[in-house]
Amino acid sequence: MRKYINIVLAALVTLTMFSCTKEADVAGIEPKLPAIQLSSLGYQQVGPFVISGNTANTLLLNFGATLTNQETGAFKLEILDGTTAASAVLTTVNFASWNGNDATSTPAIPATETTPAKPAVVVHTITATPQETTYPNTTVMAGTILLKLNSLGLTAGKTYSVKATAYNKDGSKNSVFTALSFFKTI
Repeated sequence: MRKYINIVLAALVTLTMFSCTKEADVAGIEPKLPAIQLSSLGYQQVGPFVISGNTANTLLLNFGATLTNQETGAFKLEILDGTTAASAVLTTVNFASWNGNDATSTPAIPATETTPAKPAVVVHTITATPQETTYPNTTVMAGTILLKLNSLGLTAGKTYSVKATAYNKDGSKNSVFTALSFFKTI
């Protein structure tokens, strides 16, 4: 009889442990979340990277970000000439939004009666895609940035750091992520 009582108690404890659900206190958590937060910056390619000639590399960066009650705005990527956060900024790549081409890219120009068409010149691109989340006012973004290394003014045989700054729609809030000794060139 004692054996059956123990089995019933174990079943009752197991049933109560796994039948309860706890809802997240969204109203309590949301004000504590950052308005905008870059959470990661990296790449999966193997360096060092070729920066000149016909075999110059394009570097594919991956980043993650979270926005709470915000919309995406501009995005800035600074290439630092060295391995510390205090290194001088060698070049800056500016994107007007988290999806599109950088400021140095030019759109295609259609032909007119007097001028021939000019193709688009794309230098650097950024793409950010919202990911699924259970928080109603929070957007999690997974993004990629394509950088043409031969257009950044890099020098062979050096190591560079990268500083990324993500802005909200009106530019009032931002998040900075710095990756030191990020990539090396040959």
